Amino acid sequence: MRSSFGSKDREFLDGSALFLAPMAGYTSAPFRFICFEFGADFAVTEMVSAEGLVRGGLKTKRLIERMAGEGPVGVQIFGSNPETMARAACFAAESSPAFIDLNFGCPVRKVIRKNGGVALMRDLELMGRICESVSKEVDLPVTAKIRTGWSRVEENFIEAGRVLEGSGVAAVTLHPRYRTQGFSGDARWEHIAGLKSALSIPVIANGDVRSVDDYEEIVRVTGCRIVMIGRGAYGRPWIFREIKDRLEGGKTVDVGITRIVGIMERHVRMEVEWKGERAGILDMRKHYRWYLKG
Repeated sequence: MRSSFGSKDREFLDGSALFLAPMAGYTSAPFRFICFEFGADFAVTEMVSAEGLVRGGLKTKRLIERMAGEGPVGVQIFGSNPETMARAACFAAESSPAFIDLNFGCPVRKVIRKNGGVALMRDLELMGRICESVSKEVDLPVTAKIRTGWSRVEENFIEAGRVLEGSGVAAVTLHPRYRTQGFSGDARWEHIAGLKSALSIPVIANGDVRSVDDYEEIVRVTGCRIVMIGRGAYGRPWIFREIKDRLEGGKTVDVGITRIVGIMERHVRMEVEWKGERAGILDMRKHYRWYLKG
């Protein structure tokens, strides 16, 4: 199922693929590693501040590091200054990621206050300049993630997608919610279908994929063969394997409580080795509640 990345010729994704979404506080290297073991084709780092990378912040640099044995990982950066974003992308490229992802969809206030994330969907000219600057400076595919718009009355995902395509972006991920929704309500998959019809570059479908049935439905509704899974992987990294088992007609992976506990034990050991005992143990608390939910 894994697709291959091309060079800068825009042949970015040529088949079906499952992505692990960038999720702040969750998609650290150990969790990505486990998701790759369960069949994820690509993963994206936690959102990384372009300003932090340029300034050489140690915590920020740590976010782009990868564990030996991980699959293809893209580095997601956010910011609002084209030159800073380009410099940060160049710095990230030195770690040899599979691609650079630009965040134009984060709805968090502290990001929006700095004119980052989804705030840039209110300034498509600046969004385009950021994409052009990054694409010109790095010899890697560049992707972008957007939302449907700031609000229902400011719905502009089709226009934004066209700006991104014209600015050198190789693929666009759409999370079909407005900024005003946050993560509430239902993802409007039909908007993804509309964006796919409007663009010639690949569109990555994202939002509310929490089961194999959800995966099959989002593919049916959108026509996208590339799907990004975010919160659906919380405490269930084996969702990627479940989807592939269904597609390949094989036996579905059996994950009972005994195996879940074993995965949790391995996960916490990896987090401690990666972050140190205190940070690793503290960070695992949010994972525990998802592993044991229900």
